[in-house]
Amino acid sequence: MRSSVKIFSNFEYKQQFLPGISRKVLLNDAQLQVYRIEHYLRDIVIPVLPYRTSFNFLIFITKGHIIQQLEAGSQRIDAGSLLLIRQGSITATLEISKDATGFFVVFENEVVESLALNRQLLNFFFSAPFVQLQAVTVKWLSRLSTLLEEELALEHSSLEVAVGLFRPFLQKIIASAGEAHGSITRTLELSLQFRELVQQHHLKERQVSFYARQLNISENYLNKTIKQATGKPPKQWINEVNILHSQVLLQDGSRDISGIAFELNFQSPNYFARLFKQVTGETPTEYKRRVQQKL
Repeated sequence: MRSSVKIFSNFEYKQQFLPGISRKVLLNDAQLQVYRIEHYLRDIVIPVLPYRTSFNFLIFITKGHIIQQLEAGSQRIDAGSLLLIRQGSITATLEISKDATGFFVVFENEVVESLALNRQLLNFFFSAPFVQLQAVTVKWLSRLSTLLEEELALEHSSLEVAVGLFRPFLQKIIASAGEAHGSITRTLELSLQFRELVQQHHLKERQVSFYARQLNISENYLNKTIKQATGKPPKQWINEVNILHSQVLLQDGSRDISGIAFELNFQSPNYFARLFKQVTGETPTEYKRRVQQKL
């Protein structure tokens, strides 16, 4: 099946959501990029409808707040906190305060690979984390972000030097996350693996039993584990990811609801409409109309 959710490259993201940025920023295709939120995201066109990106990015807030959708939920990022959005995740900026400041760090997978991440760092990358930082850590990361920004702004900047600065940036975040949450538990690890599998297979596999088999555990144990880790049963996660996917497609005014229902392998348009209302509180028709009015 063709990929039906729009995936924005770095260039397309800037072109779509940041019409006021300079040509220099628009054409910047470096594997690692750092921008000030107050110079880069303040004028983002709200509402931003859900999308995927072909790159990873970090939102690091030093003042104000941003509310960012991530998959089927949302996360408020206040001053002194940070959120990582991995490549391929469904996301959108829902709100940004007028006084928001901080750093927006864009990095391609090649940068991640060059860092030769250990298991602790890999757990961080695969958990799409939100991290609350201590004040001293915020100051430390702000200084390092400024150094990284200055290196990348040089006429003959060195990617090797920039990546060398980015590693301790990540390591400091990992240390802070570890202090706050402790080492990764079996329950959390299974939860992360389950959500990864849902992102990969949700178009064709809707049964909890499939994911239990993939994880080599019983269906009952998977139900108990996911509910304990996330507060939601696995079936709800599967349904929400499918409906979120459909919301992205419904942004296209030329697409009809029945076609979207069949494209996403729902058994009928009526079943799709019932599930959509159960998850979102409105029908696909109401959602589509509301989105078009905003656009």
